[in-house]
Amino acid sequence: MPMCRSRRETPLARHAGRLQAEPEAELMPTMLFPMYTVPLEDALQMSCVQPHEELKSQGILVEFEKTMGKALFVSHQWAAKDHPDPTFEGFSVLQRAMKRILSDLPLIPPDCVTELLVPKARPVDTQELRAVKLFLWYDYFSCPQKSQPESQGQVSKQAQAIASIHAYVAECSFFFALCPFMHDLVTNEVLDASSWRNRGWCRLERAMRELSEGPWIMVQSAMHIEVMVATDAFNRPTGEGAFAVADDKAKLGPVLAAALKRKMLNALRGGDLVTYRIVRNLQSVHLRGLDIEPEVNLIPGFVADKVCNTDDSAVVVAEFFHQNGFSRINELDHAGFRPLHYAALSGDAKLIKALLEQRADLSKTTRKGQPLIGVPPWLSALGLSVLCGHNRVAQLLIEAKARVQEGGIGPALHMAANSNNHEGVRLLCGSGCDPTEENIFGYSALQAASAANSLFAVDELLSRTGASDLSEVLHGAALSKHGGAQVARRLLERKADVDEQYQAPWLTLQGVVCALYSLRYRLGRITPATRLSYHWPGATPLMLAILQANYETAWILVTEGASLDLRNAQGFSAADLALEVGVPETLQEVLKGDVTYCRI
Repeated sequence: MPMCRSRRETPLARHAGRLQAEPEAELMPTMLFPMYTVPLEDALQMSCVQPHEELKSQGILVEFEKTMGKALFVSHQWAAKDHPDPTFEGFSVLQRAMKRILSDLPLIPPDCVTELLVPKARPVDTQELRAVKLFLWYDYFSCPQKSQPESQGQVSKQAQAIASIHAYVAECSFFFALCPFMHDLVTNEVLDASSWRNRGWCRLERAMRELSEGPWIMVQSAMHIEVMVATDAFNRPTGEGAFAVADDKAKLGPVLAAALKRKMLNALRGGDLVTYRIVRNLQSVHLRGLDIEPEVNLIPGFVADKVCNTDDSAVVVAEFFHQNGFSRINELDHAGFRPLHYAALSGDAKLIKALLEQRADLSKTTRKGQPLIGVPPWLSALGLSVLCGHNRVAQLLIEAKARVQEGGIGPALHMAANSNNHEGVRLLCGSGCDPTEENIFGYSALQAASAANSLFAVDELLSRTGASDLSEVLHGAALSKHGGAQVARRLLERKADVDEQYQAPWLTLQGVVCALYSLRYRLGRITPATRLSYHWPGATPLMLAILQANYETAWILVTEGASLDLRNAQGFSAADLALEVGVPETLQEVLKGDVTYCRI
């Protein structure tokens, strides 16, 4: 790279060193309303969910300070218009989950997909929750519910509390997404992890957690508790969520942009240049759908005139290097990423073009899996670009002769399928990629799209493959950590076999991994991934949906005639597995043959 700069210390490293001297308080968001919480021991004794005012009058609410212990933020959906949980069905799941965490659950494991594909992802030691006094933040408890009329120039206490939610998330040491299988009492729609992920405010809360402490915990039942490590922004950015009040969306852009900037600054202060680079370059994904520009010039001091070669591409690349701490065009950082990989995350077509003109190597893939974005190793810049929905960048890379038929763990077509990027699927297939391409585990792109509940990508792939063979595709929908119900309905419309039993391909890499994790289960290491691997051979889609807590998908399969009598290779029926993992009572009744409970 023709630039006059030292390779010993970059401007990024020097700026990070200066930031370490700044007070930490300057990087924390401001609370406009006090952070009211309920001590966990009081929350575990509740038999109904009462509003802020009643709990405050009873002396149960306490204003949280870190000297008291640690706070736990509970993100959830409301089951009625004026009350979050009128039947206490949801909060009782949280109570049972917390009692299990505080008694006989030693570790909270990562979700099975992350555990299988990103070995660096770590479980949460429940001793962290037992070692201190815990205080719950729950919106109905913690925010005033009886909003007083706003006088001129003043904002109501309720509005102040709502505007402080991002600060509350940052103050909490733990974040729980409470997503039990239940029904909205007004619309009768299913509420579960999938619908939680679609709510705009829930997406903001999730994003704020990802940008503060990082990993968070998903509670779908007392038995199904998992650590979520990777960002969900690829499929579900905040700005594309559903908002009951349309004006709320406009308020969130500056909040999220400020959180992204704090995350970058905190990463620099801690010397974590990898996290800084990933967050900096993923801003366009996080902010999609919001009317605000990313912060891309956080590192001061760049002067274009100091670049020896002042052609346009050299200046663009030099500025990118200045902001990201690189010295060479194909430099490999500690995360196993190169400059072109980070540029692919950003979606900056001008930058990609400049890097290619400066001879960035298109053939290089990432060296390691990255928990922050939940991806396996050996991804190309093309794969990363379509994963992020940056199809203009993908087009440039293809024109520069990037391989569209890749193989490996995560081919570009699979990455587009994972993020529901149907336009990316169309681009790749139109450029010569075989729509039936399989990865190293033998999974097709259609299976990948099914497992991600990527309905648009599924439709695009079905239109190209003809879908004469839907074997094991419905299994993917059943296993989807994003719910799977939408795709399951589509596949059943296309006559997918509702009772197909999975045939483990033992002589493949997939079979070897399945056998290894199954052995771990037999040896007593019980995690979502080891339990799934043990029960997978011979499993029907219904069994897999139960194991993955995809209860709406399971319900759909039952109503479409899924057999309740079949057994997997271990001799377990769907009802047996339901008892083992603790599915909701209504689904248990359906699995016993009582169809009067079917109402989806």
